[in-house]
Amino acid sequence: MSPDRDSQSRRRTRGIFERPNGSEIWWVRYVDEHGRLHRERVGPKALAVKVYQKRKTEIQERRFFPERLRQRDLLVADAIADYLARREGTLRHFYHYQRIARLWSQAFQGKTLRQILAGDIERYVAKRIREVAPATVNRELAFLKTFFNDAVTNHRAETNPVRSVKMFRENNQRVRFLGEDEESRLFAAMPRSDWPLVLVALNTGLRQAEQFYLKWENVDVIRGVITIPRSKNGQVRHVPINAIVREALQAQRARGAGEWVFASAVGTTPIDSHNFVRRVFVPALVEAGIENFHWHDLRHTFASRLVMSGVELRTVQELMGHKTITMTLRYSHLSAEHQQDAVRKLEAWASDTSTDTDESELERAELQTEASIRFIKGNLGGQGVNRTLDTRIFSPLLYRLSYLPTVVGRVPGEANLHSYR
Repeated sequence: MSPDRDSQSRRRTRGIFERPNGSEIWWVRYVDEHGRLHRERVGPKALAVKVYQKRKTEIQERRFFPERLRQRDLLVADAIADYLARREGTLRHFYHYQRIARLWSQAFQGKTLRQILAGDIERYVAKRIREVAPATVNRELAFLKTFFNDAVTNHRAETNPVRSVKMFRENNQRVRFLGEDEESRLFAAMPRSDWPLVLVALNTGLRQAEQFYLKWENVDVIRGVITIPRSKNGQVRHVPINAIVREALQAQRARGAGEWVFASAVGTTPIDSHNFVRRVFVPALVEAGIENFHWHDLRHTFASRLVMSGVELRTVQELMGHKTITMTLRYSHLSAEHQQDAVRKLEAWASDTSTDTDESELERAELQTEASIRFIKGNLGGQGVNRTLDTRIFSPLLYRLSYLPTVVGRVPGEANLHSYR
Protein backbone atom coordinates (compact mmCIF):
# COMPACT_ATOMS: atom_id res chain seq x y z
CA MET A 1 0.00 0.00 0.00
CA SER A 2 1.37 3.41 -0.95
CA PRO A 3 2.14 5.94 1.78
CA ASP A 4 -0.61 8.24 0.53
CA ARG A 5 -3.28 5.49 0.66
CA ASP A 6 -2.11 4.40 4.10
CA SER A 7 -2.43 8.01 5.32
CA GLN A 8 -5.96 8.23 3.96
CA SER A 9 -6.86 4.96 5.74
CA ARG A 10 -5.64 6.35 9.04
CA ARG A 11 -7.68 9.53 8.52
CA ARG A 12 -10.85 7.57 7.80
CA THR A 13 -10.52 5.60 11.02
CA ARG A 14 -9.58 8.51 13.23
CA GLY A 15 -11.44 8.56 16.53
CA ILE A 16 -12.29 4.85 16.57
CA PHE A 17 -10.24 1.82 17.52
CA GLU A 18 -10.70 -1.91 17.95
CA ARG A 19 -10.03 -3.55 21.32
CA PRO A 20 -8.97 -6.28 21.58
CA ASN A 21 -7.64 -6.55 18.08
CA GLY A 22 -9.65 -8.88 15.89
CA SER A 23 -12.63 -8.89 18.32
CA GLU A 24 -14.83 -6.73 16.04
CA ILE A 25 -15.60 -4.60 19.10
CA TRP A 26 -14.92 -0.97 18.25
CA TRP A 27 -14.62 2.00 20.55
CA VAL A 28 -14.83 5.74 19.98
CA ARG A 29 -12.43 8.28 21.43
CA TYR A 30 -12.95 12.05 21.46
CA VAL A 31 -12.23 15.19 23.46
CA ASP A 32 -15.02 17.48 24.69
CA GLU A 33 -15.03 21.27 24.75
CA HIS A 34 -13.27 21.29 28.13
CA GLY A 35 -10.39 19.12 26.89
CA ARG A 36 -11.53 15.97 28.68
CA LEU A 37 -10.91 12.67 26.92
CA HIS A 38 -13.86 10.29 26.58
CA ARG A 39 -14.04 6.66 25.45
CA GLU A 40 -17.15 4.67 24.63
CA ARG A 41 -17.58 1.04 23.76
CA VAL A 42 -19.89 0.79 20.74
CA GLY A 43 -19.67 -2.50 18.81
CA PRO A 44 -19.56 -2.80 15.00
CA LYS A 45 -17.14 -0.55 13.18
CA ALA A 46 -19.80 1.14 11.03
CA LEU A 47 -21.80 2.06 14.12
CA ALA A 48 -18.67 3.33 15.86
CA VAL A 49 -18.05 5.72 12.98
CA LYS A 50 -21.59 7.12 13.27
CA VAL A 51 -21.33 7.50 17.05
CA TYR A 52 -18.02 9.31 16.74
CA GLN A 53 -19.48 11.75 14.21
CA LYS A 54 -22.53 12.28 16.41
CA ARG A 55 -20.43 13.05 19.47
CA LYS A 56 -18.28 15.53 17.56
CA THR A 57 -21.41 17.30 16.31
CA GLU A 58 -22.89 17.43 19.82
CA ILE A 59 -19.67 18.94 21.17
CA GLN A 60 -19.58 21.57 18.45
CA GLU A 61 -23.24 22.50 19.05
CA ARG A 62 -22.79 22.44 22.84
CA ARG A 63 -25.30 19.62 23.18
CA PHE A 64 -22.89 17.12 24.70
CA PHE A 65 -23.67 16.08 28.29
CA PRO A 66 -21.32 13.32 29.47
CA GLU A 67 -23.41 12.61 32.57
CA ARG A 68 -26.09 11.15 30.32
CA LEU A 69 -23.67 8.59 28.97
CA ARG A 70 -23.05 7.20 32.43
CA GLN A 71 -26.74 6.57 33.08
CA ARG A 72 -27.93 3.07 32.38
CA ASP A 73 -30.96 2.51 30.19
CA LEU A 74 -33.88 1.64 32.48
CA LEU A 75 -36.60 -0.87 31.76
CA VAL A 76 -39.96 0.76 31.06
CA ALA A 77 -41.61 -1.12 33.93
CA ASP A 78 -38.93 -0.01 36.42
CA ALA A 79 -39.04 3.59 35.24
CA ILE A 80 -42.86 3.69 35.52
CA ALA A 81 -42.72 2.24 39.03
CA ASP A 82 -40.22 4.91 40.06
CA TYR A 83 -42.34 7.64 38.45
CA LEU A 84 -45.45 6.57 40.37
CA ALA A 85 -43.52 6.36 43.63
CA ARG A 86 -42.36 9.96 43.19
CA ARG A 87 -45.78 11.28 42.14
CA GLU A 88 -48.07 9.39 44.49
CA GLY A 89 -48.72 12.44 46.62
CA THR A 90 -49.47 14.77 43.72
CA LEU A 91 -51.48 12.69 41.24
CA ARG A 92 -55.24 12.91 41.70
CA HIS A 93 -57.10 9.58 41.61
CA PHE A 94 -53.83 7.72 41.97
CA TYR A 95 -55.51 4.31 41.55
CA HIS A 96 -56.49 5.34 38.02
CA TYR A 97 -52.87 5.97 37.04
CA GLN A 98 -51.77 2.71 38.65
CA ARG A 99 -54.16 0.83 36.39
CA ILE A 100 -52.88 2.58 33.27
CA ALA A 101 -49.28 2.06 34.38
CA ARG A 102 -49.83 -1.69 34.57
CA LEU A 103 -51.09 -1.70 30.99
CA TRP A 104 -48.00 0.06 29.62
CA SER A 105 -45.61 -2.04 31.74
CA GLN A 106 -47.14 -5.20 30.29
CA ALA A 107 -47.19 -3.82 26.74
CA PHE A 108 -43.46 -2.97 26.84
CA GLN A 109 -42.29 -5.81 29.02
CA GLY A 110 -38.55 -6.33 28.78
CA LYS A 111 -37.95 -3.14 26.78
CA THR A 112 -35.91 -0.14 27.88
CA LEU A 113 -36.87 3.50 27.58
CA ARG A 114 -34.56 4.18 24.67
CA GLN A 115 -35.87 1.18 22.76
CA ILE A 116 -39.44 2.52 22.62
CA LEU A 117 -40.28 4.09 19.29
CA ALA A 118 -43.43 5.78 18.03
CA GLY A 119 -44.20 2.70 15.94
CA ASP A 120 -44.26 0.50 19.04
CA ILE A 121 -46.84 2.79 20.61
CA GLU A 122 -48.93 2.95 17.44
CA ARG A 123 -49.06 -0.85 17.23
CA TYR A 124 -50.32 -1.02 20.80
CA VAL A 125 -52.92 1.68 20.08
CA ALA A 126 -54.16 -0.13 16.97
CA LYS A 127 -54.81 -3.20 19.11
CA ARG A 128 -56.22 -1.31 22.07
CA ILE A 129 -58.76 0.71 20.07
CA ARG A 130 -60.56 -2.53 19.20
CA GLU A 131 -61.12 -3.18 22.91
CA VAL A 132 -62.03 0.19 24.44
CA ALA A 133 -63.42 3.60 23.51
CA PRO A 134 -61.26 6.31 21.89
CA ALA A 135 -61.47 8.42 25.04
CA THR A 136 -59.93 5.58 27.06
CA VAL A 137 -57.05 5.22 24.63
CA ASN A 138 -56.46 8.98 24.77
CA ARG A 139 -56.23 8.89 28.58
CA GLU A 140 -53.68 6.09 28.37
CA LEU A 141 -51.63 7.96 25.76
CA ALA A 142 -51.78 11.11 27.89
CA PHE A 143 -50.31 9.22 30.85
CA LEU A 144 -47.50 7.75 28.72
CA LYS A 145 -46.73 11.17 27.25
CA THR A 146 -46.47 12.73 30.71
CA PHE A 147 -44.31 9.84 31.87
CA PHE A 148 -41.85 10.24 28.98
CA ASN A 149 -41.70 14.00 29.52
CA ASP A 150 -40.60 13.26 33.07
CA ALA A 151 -38.04 10.75 31.78
CA VAL A 152 -36.59 13.32 29.38
CA THR A 153 -36.42 15.93 32.15
CA ASN A 154 -34.48 13.51 34.34
CA HIS A 155 -32.17 12.52 31.45
CA ARG A 156 -33.46 8.96 31.38
CA ALA A 157 -34.70 9.28 27.81
CA GLU A 158 -33.51 11.50 25.00
CA THR A 159 -36.84 12.05 23.26
CA ASN A 160 -40.55 11.55 23.86
CA PRO A 161 -41.85 9.02 21.29
CA VAL A 162 -45.49 9.77 22.17
CA ARG A 163 -45.33 13.26 20.68
CA SER A 164 -45.69 11.96 17.14
CA VAL A 165 -48.61 9.64 18.01
CA LYS A 166 -51.97 11.20 17.16
CA MET A 167 -54.83 11.21 19.60
CA PHE A 168 -58.31 10.05 18.61
CA ARG A 169 -61.19 12.42 18.08
CA GLU A 170 -63.60 11.96 20.97
CA ASN A 171 -67.37 12.07 20.72
CA ASN A 172 -68.37 13.75 23.99
CA GLN A 173 -71.88 14.46 22.74
CA ARG A 174 -73.11 10.94 23.49
CA VAL A 175 -76.09 11.06 25.86
CA ARG A 176 -77.46 7.70 26.96
CA PHE A 177 -79.87 7.79 29.87
CA LEU A 178 -81.78 5.14 31.75
CA GLY A 179 -85.46 4.70 30.98
CA GLU A 180 -87.97 4.03 33.75
CA ASP A 181 -88.50 0.43 32.64
CA GLU A 182 -84.74 -0.10 32.37
CA GLU A 183 -84.25 1.31 35.85
CA SER A 184 -86.76 -1.18 37.30
CA ARG A 185 -85.06 -4.09 35.54
CA LEU A 186 -81.62 -2.92 36.70
CA PHE A 187 -82.59 -2.82 40.37
CA ALA A 188 -84.29 -6.20 40.05
CA ALA A 189 -81.02 -7.67 38.73
CA MET A 190 -78.81 -6.15 41.45
CA PRO A 191 -78.38 -7.25 45.06
CA ARG A 192 -80.38 -4.99 47.35
CA SER A 193 -77.22 -4.15 49.31
CA ASP A 194 -75.80 -2.46 46.20
CA TRP A 195 -78.85 -0.28 45.49
CA PRO A 196 -77.51 2.76 47.40
CA LEU A 197 -74.61 3.11 44.97
CA VAL A 198 -76.94 3.39 41.97
CA LEU A 199 -79.52 5.51 43.79
CA VAL A 200 -76.91 8.09 44.82
CA ALA A 201 -75.54 8.24 41.27
CA LEU A 202 -79.01 8.70 39.76
CA ASN A 203 -80.03 11.44 42.18
CA THR A 204 -76.81 13.46 42.57
CA GLY A 205 -75.00 13.16 39.24
CA LEU A 206 -71.68 12.64 41.06
CA ARG A 207 -68.76 11.52 38.95
CA GLN A 208 -67.58 7.97 39.54
CA ALA A 209 -64.45 8.94 41.48
CA GLU A 210 -66.33 11.60 43.45
CA GLN A 211 -68.87 9.05 44.63
CA PHE A 212 -66.67 6.04 45.35
CA TYR A 213 -64.12 8.18 47.22
CA LEU A 214 -66.76 10.06 49.20
CA LYS A 215 -66.00 10.45 52.92
CA TRP A 216 -68.51 10.88 55.73
CA GLU A 217 -66.81 14.11 56.77
CA ASN A 218 -68.02 15.63 53.50
CA VAL A 219 -71.64 14.54 53.93
CA ASP A 220 -74.11 16.72 55.84
CA VAL A 221 -77.37 14.75 55.97
CA ILE A 222 -79.08 17.33 58.17
CA ARG A 223 -78.45 20.26 55.81
CA GLY A 224 -78.82 17.98 52.81
CA VAL A 225 -75.48 18.78 51.15
CA ILE A 226 -72.55 16.73 49.86
CA THR A 227 -69.27 18.63 49.56
CA ILE A 228 -66.72 17.67 46.91
CA PRO A 229 -63.44 19.20 48.20
CA ARG A 230 -61.83 19.16 44.79
CA SER A 231 -63.93 18.55 41.73
CA LYS A 232 -62.73 17.84 38.21
CA ASN A 233 -62.12 21.54 37.52
CA GLY A 234 -60.17 21.91 40.78
CA GLN A 235 -62.83 23.79 42.74
CA VAL A 236 -64.99 22.98 45.73
CA ARG A 237 -68.48 21.82 44.77
CA HIS A 238 -71.61 21.52 46.90
CA VAL A 239 -74.21 18.98 45.76
CA PRO A 240 -77.73 19.08 47.26
CA ILE A 241 -79.39 15.78 48.12
CA ASN A 242 -83.04 14.74 48.09
CA ALA A 243 -84.99 12.33 50.30
CA ILE A 244 -83.96 9.32 48.18
CA VAL A 245 -80.25 10.04 48.64
CA ARG A 246 -80.73 10.81 52.33
CA GLU A 247 -82.36 7.43 52.88
CA ALA A 248 -79.64 5.64 50.90
CA LEU A 249 -76.90 7.35 52.91
CA GLN A 250 -78.56 6.49 56.18
CA ALA A 251 -78.64 2.85 55.07
CA GLN A 252 -74.91 3.04 54.37
CA ARG A 253 -74.22 4.64 57.74
CA ALA A 254 -76.02 1.78 59.47
CA ARG A 255 -73.50 -0.68 58.03
CA GLY A 256 -70.53 0.83 59.81
CA ALA A 257 -68.87 3.98 61.10
CA GLY A 258 -65.71 4.00 59.00
CA GLU A 259 -64.15 6.83 57.05
CA TRP A 260 -65.63 5.97 53.67
CA VAL A 261 -69.29 6.22 52.68
CA PHE A 262 -68.97 3.25 50.33
CA ALA A 263 -66.39 1.19 52.17
CA SER A 264 -64.95 -2.13 51.01
CA ALA A 265 -65.39 -5.38 52.90
CA VAL A 266 -62.41 -4.64 55.14
CA GLY A 267 -63.89 -1.25 56.00
CA THR A 268 -60.64 0.73 55.88
CA THR A 269 -60.61 1.37 52.12
CA PRO A 270 -63.25 2.51 49.61
CA ILE A 271 -64.85 0.09 47.20
CA ASP A 272 -62.74 -0.38 44.09
CA SER A 273 -64.95 1.25 41.47
CA HIS A 274 -63.53 -0.71 38.55
CA ASN A 275 -64.00 -4.03 40.34
CA PHE A 276 -67.56 -3.09 41.32
CA VAL A 277 -68.48 -2.08 37.79
CA ARG A 278 -66.89 -5.18 36.28
CA ARG A 279 -68.17 -7.72 38.81
CA VAL A 280 -71.55 -6.29 39.86
CA PHE A 281 -72.81 -3.50 37.61
CA VAL A 282 -72.03 -4.94 34.18
CA PRO A 283 -73.43 -8.43 34.99
CA ALA A 284 -76.61 -6.73 36.25
CA LEU A 285 -76.92 -4.82 32.98
CA VAL A 286 -76.57 -8.06 31.03
CA GLU A 287 -79.17 -9.81 33.15
CA ALA A 288 -81.56 -6.85 32.80
CA GLY A 289 -81.09 -6.76 29.03
CA ILE A 290 -79.78 -3.17 29.06
CA GLU A 291 -77.37 -2.51 26.19
CA ASN A 292 -74.91 0.28 25.40
CA PHE A 293 -74.89 1.56 28.96
CA HIS A 294 -71.99 2.51 31.24
CA TRP A 295 -71.69 3.71 34.81
CA HIS A 296 -71.11 7.28 33.64
CA ASP A 297 -74.50 7.13 31.93
CA LEU A 298 -76.10 7.29 35.38
CA ARG A 299 -74.75 10.83 35.51
CA HIS A 300 -76.27 11.48 32.08
CA THR A 301 -79.56 10.14 33.41
CA PHE A 302 -79.47 12.61 36.30
CA ALA A 303 -78.98 15.58 33.96
CA SER A 304 -81.44 14.33 31.35
CA ARG A 305 -84.24 13.93 33.87
CA LEU A 306 -83.63 17.41 35.21
CA VAL A 307 -83.88 18.93 31.73
CA MET A 308 -86.98 16.93 30.83
CA SER A 309 -88.56 18.08 34.09
CA GLY A 310 -88.22 21.69 32.97
CA VAL A 311 -85.14 22.69 34.98
CA GLU A 312 -83.24 25.46 33.18
CA LEU A 313 -79.83 24.61 31.75
CA ARG A 314 -77.96 27.09 33.97
CA THR A 315 -79.19 25.25 37.06
CA VAL A 316 -78.33 21.90 35.50
CA GLN A 317 -74.81 23.22 34.85
CA GLU A 318 -74.38 24.10 38.51
CA LEU A 319 -75.71 20.75 39.71
CA MET A 320 -73.48 18.84 37.30
CA GLY A 321 -70.39 20.85 38.21
CA HIS A 322 -69.65 21.87 34.61
CA LYS A 323 -67.16 24.72 34.43
CA THR A 324 -68.80 26.09 31.29
CA ILE A 325 -72.29 25.65 29.91
CA THR A 326 -70.92 24.13 26.71
CA MET A 327 -70.94 20.64 28.22
CA THR A 328 -74.45 21.17 29.56
CA LEU A 329 -75.81 22.13 26.12
CA ARG A 330 -75.58 18.49 25.04
CA TYR A 331 -78.82 17.96 26.99
CA SER A 332 -80.64 20.92 25.44
CA HIS A 333 -82.38 18.82 22.79
CA LEU A 334 -84.18 16.90 25.55
CA SER A 335 -86.16 20.02 26.43
CA ALA A 336 -87.74 20.31 22.97
CA GLU A 337 -91.21 19.49 24.31
CA HIS A 338 -90.89 22.16 26.97
CA GLN A 339 -89.68 24.63 24.36
CA GLN A 340 -92.76 23.84 22.28
CA ASP A 341 -94.94 24.53 25.30
CA ALA A 342 -93.23 27.89 25.73
CA VAL A 343 -93.83 28.83 22.09
CA ARG A 344 -97.48 27.80 22.33
CA LYS A 345 -97.96 30.46 25.01
CA LEU A 346 -97.60 33.03 22.22
CA GLU A 347 -100.64 31.51 20.54
CA ALA A 348 -102.67 32.07 23.69
CA TRP A 349 -101.41 35.66 23.91
CA ALA A 350 -102.39 36.40 20.32
CA SER A 351 -105.76 34.77 20.80
CA ASP A 352 -106.49 36.79 23.94
CA THR A 353 -105.46 40.00 22.20
CA SER A 354 -107.70 39.43 19.17
CA THR A 355 -110.81 38.17 20.96
CA ASP A 356 -110.85 39.92 24.30
CA THR A 357 -110.72 43.55 23.09
CA ASP A 358 -114.12 44.43 24.49
CA GLU A 359 -115.61 47.81 25.28
CA SER A 360 -114.03 48.05 28.74
CA GLU A 361 -110.54 47.57 27.27
CA LEU A 362 -111.18 50.21 24.64
CA GLU A 363 -112.42 52.60 27.28
CA ARG A 364 -109.27 52.08 29.32
CA ALA A 365 -107.21 52.72 26.20
CA GLU A 366 -109.10 55.94 25.52
CA LEU A 367 -108.54 57.18 29.06
CA GLN A 368 -104.83 56.40 28.76
CA THR A 369 -104.65 58.34 25.50
CA GLU A 370 -106.46 61.34 26.90
CA ALA A 371 -104.11 61.37 29.88
CA SER A 372 -101.16 61.35 27.51
CA ILE A 373 -102.61 64.30 25.58
CA ARG A 374 -103.14 66.31 28.73
CA PHE A 375 -99.58 65.59 29.80
CA ILE A 376 -98.14 66.83 26.52
CA LYS A 377 -100.30 69.96 26.46
CA GLY A 378 -99.19 70.78 29.96
CA ASN A 379 -95.53 70.39 29.12
CA LEU A 380 -95.41 71.74 25.59
CA GLY A 381 -97.84 74.56 26.02
CA GLY A 382 -99.89 73.38 23.09
CA GLN A 383 -97.05 73.72 20.56
CA GLY A 384 -96.74 70.93 18.02
CA VAL A 385 -99.54 68.93 19.62
CA ASN A 386 -101.31 68.07 16.36
CA ARG A 387 -98.12 66.65 14.90
CA THR A 388 -97.21 64.42 17.82
CA LEU A 389 -100.58 63.17 19.02
CA ASP A 390 -100.27 59.78 17.34
CA THR A 391 -101.85 57.44 19.90
CA ARG A 392 -99.68 54.62 18.62
CA ILE A 393 -96.69 56.48 20.11
CA PHE A 394 -98.21 57.19 23.51
CA SER A 395 -100.31 54.05 23.94
CA PRO A 396 -98.65 50.71 23.04
CA LEU A 397 -101.97 48.98 23.56
CA LEU A 398 -103.71 51.10 20.90
CA TYR A 399 -100.76 50.55 18.62
CA ARG A 400 -101.37 46.82 18.76
CA LEU A 401 -105.08 47.18 18.41
CA SER A 402 -104.69 49.33 15.30
CA TYR A 403 -103.32 46.35 13.34
CA LEU A 404 -105.79 43.72 14.48
CA PRO A 405 -108.38 42.89 11.78
CA THR A 406 -111.12 42.35 14.37
CA VAL A 407 -110.93 45.90 15.70
CA VAL A 408 -113.34 48.52 14.34
CA GLY A 409 -111.65 51.01 12.05
CA ARG A 410 -112.17 53.87 14.49
CA VAL A 411 -111.25 54.11 18.13
CA PRO A 412 -113.58 56.31 20.23
CA GLY A 413 -112.37 59.85 20.39
CA GLU A 414 -109.63 59.40 17.79
CA ALA A 415 -109.23 59.39 14.02
CA ASN A 416 -108.86 56.22 11.99
CA LEU A 417 -105.55 54.71 13.13
CA HIS A 418 -104.98 52.98 9.82
CA SER A 419 -104.59 56.31 8.14
CA TYR A 420 -101.20 56.63 9.82
CA ARG A 421 -99.73 53.72 7.92
